[in-house]
Parts: sequence; structure tokens; C-alpha cells
Amino acid sequence: MKTKHLRIRTVIISYLVFFAGWTLRVVCVDLSGMNAFLSWMTEFFIHVVWWPLFALFLIKRYSNDLNMSLKEMFTTKPKLKILLPLLAFALVYNIVGFFINSSGYGTKMKLYDLIITAATVGIFEESVFRGWFLNAISVFAGERKANLISSALFVLIHYPGWIFAGYEFKTIAITSLSVYALGLIFGWVFRKNRSIWTGAILHSAWDLITWVL
Repeated sequence: MKTKHLRIRTVIISYLVFFAGWTLRVVCVDLSGMNAFLSWMTEFFIHVVWWPLFALFLIKRYSNDLNMSLKEMFTTKPKLKILLPLLAFALVYNIVGFFINSSGYGTKMKLYDLIITAATVGIFEESVFRGWFLNAISVFAGERKANLISSALFVLIHYPGWIFAGYEFKTIAITSLSVYALGLIFGWVFRKNRSIWTGAILHSAWDLITWVL
């Protein structure tokens, strides 16, 4: 495939496409009242087909401009010295939070939720927000600023779900700060390891722990 020169408008338009995908997920899954199987299929399509294929297409198309190539980010092995302490932190942090705030154990996670979370969310969301957005924005702003910006985009894409779920302003504000901090961590891991896998494993593990607890 012939590569093209990356422009900032390409990054903006691509974000609008991803944002539309998540909004569609909220409307179809959270608001339509569709049955569990159709909900799972919709979420699977967005996470496994729409988002990742579009992200991989963009990374490949603009590979000459990006700081990290598609091959590098997917073939570089995770660094355990980075991953293991962060996994331990995720476990301890969420367990402490569970005992402080929870009214009891009562996960509603079903098998298809587990599949979506463990097998798709981490790798595909990291491909989008770190593999594409952090990678692309760093062309214009440098890696550190790109991490700040891509983490903000990571937060904003959650807003349709939070708003339609009826979250109060205070809850949205607190959750936004938490998700932004996580985005910064995922971005830092991506930059340091130059691999999509470290952040993907951490991302999936964090989601699994929070969902189960």
C-alpha cells in the first residue's frame, strides 16, 4: 500500500469516526434494550472489526511518518520489569478500593463480557489510542505532549456511555481523572516498551479486576 503524508486533520477525522463507533455502541447496547446476544455482537463488531481494522489501516497507511511502525509495536515483546509491578499495583489498588467502597462482592460479568474484556478490549483499545493516536499526534507535538492529548481523547470517548448512563457531574469528573491517569500510564508504558502488548495486558487486567470486584 502506498503511504501518505500524515496531516492533523486526518487525526481529527479519525477520532470522530472512533467516537461515532462508541456512541453507536451506547445507543445500540445500552439504550435499545436489545437481547444479550445482539448486544454482544454489536460490541464485538465495534471492538474487533470497526476500531482495530480502521486503526491498523491508518497505522499502515501513514507508517513512514509515525515514530513507531506497525511491525515494531506488535513484534516487540513485553518487558516484565515494567509489566509485573504495574499488574501488582492494579491488583492492590483495586482490592483496597473494593474494601473501602464496595457494599459486597456481586459481579454481573457473563461469559461474553469476559471474552470482550480479556480478549479484545486491551489489545484493540491500545491499538487505537496508543498505537494510532499517541503515535500520530507525536508527529506534531512530540511523545510527551502526545501522551497528554491522546489520554484526554481516551477520556472523552467514554463520555457518551457515562452521560447516557445517568452519571452525575461529580461522578463524571472523578471518573475522568481516574481514566486520564490510566491513559497516561498506558501511554508511558507504550513509549518505554515500544510494544502494544505491555499496555494491552495491563489494560485488560485492570478492566477484569474492576469488573469482577
